[in-house]
Amino acid sequence: MEFFKKIIKHELINGSFYVFIGSITSSVFAFFLNLFLARNLSYTDYGIFASLLSIVVLASMPSNSISTIIVKFATTYYSRNEMENVSGFYFYAFKFMVLICILLFVLFTIFSDLISKYLNLDTTAYIFLSSITVIAFYLSAFNLAFLQSLMKFAFVSFVNSMGGVIKLITGVILVYLGFKAFSGLWSIFFMTLGSFLIAFIPLRQILQIKHKGKINIPRKEIINYSVPAFFTILFLTSFTSSDIILVKHFFSPTQAGYYAGLSLIGKVIFYFTSTIPIVMFPLLIKRQAMGQAYKKLFYLSLLLVFIPAFSISIFYYIFPSFTINLFLGGRDYLAISQYLGLFGLYLTVFSLVNVCVNFFLSFNETKIVYLVVFAAILQISIIYFFHADFYQVIYSSITIISLLLVSLLTYYYKKFNL
Repeated sequence: MEFFKKIIKHELINGSFYVFIGSITSSVFAFFLNLFLARNLSYTDYGIFASLLSIVVLASMPSNSISTIIVKFATTYYSRNEMENVSGFYFYAFKFMVLICILLFVLFTIFSDLISKYLNLDTTAYIFLSSITVIAFYLSAFNLAFLQSLMKFAFVSFVNSMGGVIKLITGVILVYLGFKAFSGLWSIFFMTLGSFLIAFIPLRQILQIKHKGKINIPRKEIINYSVPAFFTILFLTSFTSSDIILVKHFFSPTQAGYYAGLSLIGKVIFYFTSTIPIVMFPLLIKRQAMGQAYKKLFYLSLLLVFIPAFSISIFYYIFPSFTINLFLGGRDYLAISQYLGLFGLYLTVFSLVNVCVNFFLSFNETKIVYLVVFAAILQISIIYFFHADFYQVIYSSITIISLLLVSLLTYYYKKFNL
């Protein structure tokens, strides 16, 4: 009994539980919305939404990098109880975030025609909506990163839950109003905007801190860490988005819709386990700052990700039709049943890679950027040249992500001397 109490009180499990509840709640609402969209939109419209969502995800990749950087430095200040530095860093980083949002809007405007043609879209209005959705996503991720740095995992859970509610309600309403493929994007926009605003409730305590003197921001240290961390997270995220965009380009609209449904179900594995590295990252930084042991925390994180991810993959192998009926309502989507187990395996390995990457970045081991970037480019290149069917696309992804995992674990063995 004492053993289980100790396990439950473990900071990784406790923090992950809160984030997991919020993530699951948000995912449940997202599941109902995606189920609603898949059943109420045509295959073509759902394929358009999925490809645009991939564009949003790709454009939002840098926000993950920026969040990692924010958590890295804000957690360090917080662990040392340097609250003035936390506050000063918030305002310094927010100015940078605003500049990024302006730049993103300009880039989307410039390349709107090119993106529309590549994705075979009939209007650039899709691209405009995608741009403001990305901006809202950046702002939301920014505030959530500071909540994560302050170990406010319970409130992060609350924000994610409320965001899921907003997303579902707006998405359903907009579909009934006839917005078709636009409905999904608008729902994501309102979700991220709402999350950004709600996060200010606990952050106001940080924003109200009066600075007695000039806050010393280690700009050189931030830049030296930020550049490789940025590209590491950027190219890591591309593993779950670039394949959808390439399929949308090379396959028919209906097939692209099928693959979008396959990817949606497969990503359940990642969403289900992603709370572990989210909590692990600041905890590792905290332990490093306080000179505490950390290896067991890393091993526990890998185990807590592997067990559920592998279990879900096995379920996908055994019950593919049931799973597709549950998530997508069956119909012609049952054509992807033969690929579901393989895609689950791909996301299982990817989830383990995500844990490893977060571990290395928490210890300033930014040299892994070369491994991640090379693997991501290799995946895109292979799919670009070999895409006869979904099997080629998925097997290519599995092979590359597996090689990346082996490379990262080998690097860990040599660097940290098991």
